[in-house]
Amino acid sequence: MVEVKNPLDEASAHPEIRHLSLWRTDLAYFWLINCEPNIQDDMHYHENDDHTFMVLEGECTVRTPAGEHVLKQFDTVLLKSGEPYQLCNTGKGRLVLFGAGNAGANGKPRTRVPKIPSHIPLSEPIIA
Repeated sequence: MVEVKNPLDEASAHPEIRHLSLWRTDLAYFWLINCEPNIQDDMHYHENDDHTFMVLEGECTVRTPAGEHVLKQFDTVLLKSGEPYQLCNTGKGRLVLFGAGNAGANGKPRTRVPKIPSHIPLSEPIIA
């Protein structure tokens, strides 16, 4: 079965949802991050799960212990399992990120540390 979705249409249809699941299979997970300006998540990492993000709309600053990287439309970043990162909407408009990762590896589930995601204003930066 083929299932087709347009990520920007999905984000526009659900502006209130910041983390919007597109597809999940036994092997892969695809989602959107959809948020207004000056919002960031907390510094976190994933065990057993590499993440790839592509900016579809807006600007995203990716913070890691090694520094900051500003991504513009269609820029893509790979974040390896265990690597701490923080995503920040530092642009003037909506940020839509397409995310892709695995559903777990070697029989171990996909995990997030810390386990509870939060989205907070940029005026309250959290840096690990």
